[in-house]
Amino acid sequence: MKSYLGIDIGGSAVKFGWGNSQSGLQYFSTVHIKNKCLSEFKTIIEKVLKEVETRIGFSNIHGIGIGSPGTIDFHSGKVVGVNPNLPFWINHDPCELIPATLGLPVLCDNDANLMALAEANSHKAKHALGITVGSGIGSGIVIDGKIYRGANGFAGELGHVIVVDSGAKCNCGRLGCMEAYASVDGLRNRLSEESPHYNDMQLSQILAIKSADQLVAGHINFGQKMLCGAVAGTVIALDPELVVLGGGGMDVGLYSIADIKKDIYELLPEVNRSKVQIKQATHGNKAGVIGAIILLEQA
Repeated sequence: MKSYLGIDIGGSAVKFGWGNSQSGLQYFSTVHIKNKCLSEFKTIIEKVLKEVETRIGFSNIHGIGIGSPGTIDFHSGKVVGVNPNLPFWINHDPCELIPATLGLPVLCDNDANLMALAEANSHKAKHALGITVGSGIGSGIVIDGKIYRGANGFAGELGHVIVVDSGAKCNCGRLGCMEAYASVDGLRNRLSEESPHYNDMQLSQILAIKSADQLVAGHINFGQKMLCGAVAGTVIALDPELVVLGGGGMDVGLYSIADIKKDIYELLPEVNRSKVQIKQATHGNKAGVIGAIILLEQA
């Protein structure tokens, strides 16, 4: 059975592993990003490729898939627009990180798209919506078992749907994006506007005082309301059979999947409510790597 290499570029680490969708991952590892710059990226990928060669050998790898943050233009293959967590990672094709001398097919896609693909495949869902709640809000759409990218590759940027007219400034530069309220950074920014006391608090510290701090509880509840409203609207528009929520924020309990499920169902017409399943993601930080492998298998 063929093995493929999946590489998932994140804001703070690069995850990688190889395997296939039938047997699962045969190996998985993480390399933390010390300096956010292009030269560091290249150095990390070089280390990853050396480890792959040492442990399995590229003669046993049949393709390389890359998940990347940011919006990837379908026509040029380059990351375009604004990439707040990795501002230097613009106007680059993620595939350029892999030497052509390896002679392997290389594919790339947005990391949230690959998360959605991995979760849809695991749940045997042909039509799915995947949401990642982390520093920002990512999302991916799967239609007929494959990633839906739209006309230009920009589909699925649910975090940048405007939910508050002339609202808080988002990292993308616009005002009122859902990400500005529902993401981890959005929550911290909204709290910091209230008091500098919250400036350097980790999410775990913020969640620890939620029950005693009405300000924290209020902003978390508002973020959840904005998230659920955006997801419900997308469910009505796309009619998926599955909605999956994951990412670091969900993993540590920023939002309860039970509460989110209840809130979204209350916003949906009965015809949608009775057909769509809403679940917590199951692959954790391996989702992008698994999705990259599935992307190669579908090519």
